[in-house]
Order: sequence, then C-alpha cells, then structure tokens
Amino acid sequence: MEDSHTIEELNTQLKWGVKQVKKVTWLIKGYQLNEFAQVTHLNISKKNLKGIWPPALFKLKHLEFLDIQENELKSIPEKIANLKCLKCMDIRRNQISLLPQLITHLPVLQKLYLGDNKFTVVPSILLDCPKLEVIDFTNNQLTEGIEYLLNSASITHIYLRNNCIKLFPFHLLKSNKLIELNLMENEIEIIPKELPAIGYFIF
Repeated sequence: MEDSHTIEELNTQLKWGVKQVKKVTWLIKGYQLNEFAQVTHLNISKKNLKGIWPPALFKLKHLEFLDIQENELKSIPEKIANLKCLKCMDIRRNQISLLPQLITHLPVLQKLYLGDNKFTVVPSILLDCPKLEVIDFTNNQLTEGIEYLLNSASITHIYLRNNCIKLFPFHLLKSNKLIELNLMENEIEIIPKELPAIGYFIF
C-alpha cells in the first residue's frame, strides 16, 4: 500500500501521470509492480519535467529500473542515494555535466546511461561504484578522465561514441576485462597496433 500512495503523490507532481503496466521498457512508460505490490520499474521519460525531479520518486525504496530521459534535467539530486535497490538508471538526453558524490551509495547500480548530456570530464567517483558494469557517455564532450573507467574493477562495457577524445590511455586496457568498448567518432590520434583482447572493440 505504501507504494500505491507514493504513486498517487508522484502523479500530482507530473504533468501527465503514470499508470501501471505489465512490463516497463524504454518504449513503454508507466510503472511495474512486483508480487508484493512494490514499484520496481518506472519510466517517466519525456514528461516535461523542466529540470525538476519529482520528490515522490525518492520514496520508491524498491525501485530497480528508472528511465527519466529527455526532461531538461541539469543535475542529479543527492536524494538519489535513497534508491538503494536501483540497478539501472537512464538519464540520457538531458543537460547534466556532473554526478553527485552520493551516487556511490547505490550499492547495486549496474547500468548508467548518460548519453546526450553535457559531460566534458569523466567523474572520478565512478571508480567507487562497486557494481557498475555498463557506462554510456555517447554524444557528450568528453576530453579527459577516461582512466577512471579503465581502472574500475567492475566496468565491462564502455560507450564513448562521438566525444572529443584525442588521447586514449590504451596502456590501461587489461586483457579479458572489457567485453565492449566503443570509441567511434572521436579524434583519437594514435591507436596501437597491438591491444589486449576485447570482446567487441569499434573505433
């Protein structure tokens, strides 16, 4: 019942409310419940939030998947740390350039989609996200900080397509660690002839 009241509150904070759906995806908006009537998946992309995160969102303690794309967001509130069960967060197509320190307090976050934002430097705090496996910075303006991704103990998929990277720290690549690395549409000047084995490498 707790989450049903929270959804009611959330709908008062959205220009267009959300409804329960059988399965939330990137294409299907709404919210999804588990067998305990707890909200685990929420898609509020393109909800005309005008940069404002709805406060009720941070009460969804069992949320695992959040899609909040295309809402003119300029920052991520520290309250994101309330969502301890969050595994996947999609914040693409906003205006974000920084990550809050408390994003490291998301203990099971595995996938973070930050494409089409305003990042120029990879935030060093990504090193401290213990379960992060997939990071997407497609279509940003990154020029530095790539070493934080390569030094991560958990990241296996890195998407850096269409940034402003000229120097890539290839010497930090470790064999059998990365499954996928996308460096297409950058300005990388030198690519070594021999590289460690990467499952899927495109540049």
